[in-house]
Amino acid sequence: MLKILKWLGLVILVVIIAVVGYLGFSYYQLTRTQVKDLGVRYTPADYAKAVKDKAKVDVPVPSDVYFGADIRTEGSHKIDQTLTNAEFSAMENTFNEKNGPFRDVQIKFDGNNTMEASFYVMDPRVPKTGPVYVKSTVAQTGPKSFDMPDVQEVRVGDWKVPAPIVSQAKTEFLNYVNGKLGQVNGLNVQNIDIQNGQLHFVGSVPDKVTAN
Repeated sequence: MLKILKWLGLVILVVIIAVVGYLGFSYYQLTRTQVKDLGVRYTPADYAKAVKDKAKVDVPVPSDVYFGADIRTEGSHKIDQTLTNAEFSAMENTFNEKNGPFRDVQIKFDGNNTMEASFYVMDPRVPKTGPVYVKSTVAQTGPKSFDMPDVQEVRVGDWKVPAPIVSQAKTEFLNYVNGKLGQVNGLNVQNIDIQNGQLHFVGSVPDKVTAN
């Protein structure tokens, strides 16, 4: 569950890296606004509950499995669990707090398989951390693959990213993310359902996740 949930959240977040790199925003555009507050609050206890109690995945050094890290998995076990906004957000922040490209992440699960994400992006292609907001539906397309059928809004700073650019970035990064998911041993997603404030996951996940 750890690995699939990590990628499920980031499948929305990574769209921004392509957008930022493609457009080359100015310092003013990136820093004039604050990150959008989705009202999600979390603590270290939320991370522990999600990963250790619910997913039952051993992650010796959480900050080693940041987005973009080379991950190794061991074993597999079945779970049927539900994660809250706070638990999911706590995972994303814990994974990326040292080396990952995202900070102050808030993930909010809306109804009808829709997610919102609000965060700062840390990337060498931008002059300073930029506030980002994304809203999109998420759909499972296979045991190790997902799609974002309806990206409703993407904002970088106070600028709304045009649909053609979002579409191009989405395609490129979904191919990347789904390619990574296909390499995860021990993963088998049977069903994911996103409703108000919760994500319900049914399937198999690795016993242990470490960095190579």
